[in-house]
Amino acid sequence: MKKEWSNKFPKKAGNYWFYGYRYGKVSCGHESKPEMMFVQVRKCSNGFLYIANGQFMSANEVEEAHFIPAEMPTPPKINTELTPEHKSKLLNIYKY
Repeated sequence: MKKEWSNKFPKKAGNYWFYGYRYGKVSCGHESKPEMMFVQVRKCSNGFLYIANGQFMSANEVEEAHFIPAEMPTPPKINTELTPEHKSKLLNIYKY
């Protein structure tokens, strides 16, 4: 199933790509360019939080906002066992 861009802010927690004018077409007296950025959408008690580049974003500060779900890749398999060298670096809080 092909995912399509939506011009509505997502109403489901997850990761999305945003494309549009982050601070409007004119910001601080200068013409802006549209941006592509990764957005995390988190559910909170009174709705959703939209976080992009470590800052909150809201519908009243963007123009021409478009969102599409971000496909997260499956991480590669890695060795999770600790070697004796790694274990020697652990803090042993039970050691007297």
